Amino acid sequence: MTVIVFLVAGMSSRFGGNPKHLTKVGPNNETLIEYSVNQAIKNKFSKIIFITNQKSEKDIQNLFTKIYKNIPIEYIQQNYDRNKRIRPWGTTDAICAIRLHIDDPFILVNGDDIYGEGTFKRGYELMKERNINIIGGLQVIKTLPKTGNVNRGIININAQTNTVIGLKEKLNISKIGNPELFQELANVNFIGLQLNILDKLNDILNKFKENNINDEKIECLLPDNLHELIEKNQLVMTFFEITNEILGITNPGDEVILKEKLSK
Repeated sequence: MTVIVFLVAGMSSRFGGNPKHLTKVGPNNETLIEYSVNQAIKNKFSKIIFITNQKSEKDIQNLFTKIYKNIPIEYIQQNYDRNKRIRPWGTTDAICAIRLHIDDPFILVNGDDIYGEGTFKRGYELMKERNINIIGGLQVIKTLPKTGNVNRGIININAQTNTVIGLKEKLNISKIGNPELFQELANVNFIGLQLNILDKLNDILNKFKENNINDEKIECLLPDNLHELIEKNQLVMTFFEITNEILGITNPGDEVILKEKLSK
């Protein structure tokens, strides 16, 4: 069995603080997250988990309730001490929030991206067929918005074995500023992991928090931590190429472009 996990705990700072995943972009006025969930569950995922925060959880629950199209749903908040920090502890902290609430391998995806039915199908089949960890990616140039900056994890692979040899988070990438990265492979947070990897990530997270207890902004980033496990030979990840366009929202105005594309 495989669980599908949607990350909807982001602060949407580039989008003015409004939840990107709740923007209505579908041809039938669906929100972005509804559109993506409907693509995903054409595969037989055993459960849907939404990683939320205090701001996003109620709205997500109103959309999907406890069971959506016969699939059980669990909502798990990514919490942090607001008296000591101005933001959550990052993506590794978000994913570790599900550690005690899950019994099956899982695929993690962004709640503000639309990956396409083919991507979900390929990821599901890989996780179902073999006891492996996976990551989907495509060329950086295919993931960049027309304007504005985004963060991307750059994937390096062994072409002979199709396994990942390195992941590195690059911040504030843009079409104007980073042509040297266009042909590199980008991580778009389509990541499938076995349960034992969650324990390893949680160990890294706890040490990170101890070492940065007085830093109110620093974040523990999943690509960097997966890279650390790969370097220590504690994680093997199989890469697969995402062949369709990844659609999503990053900056104000992107929702207009996305709605037009989906209408076609």
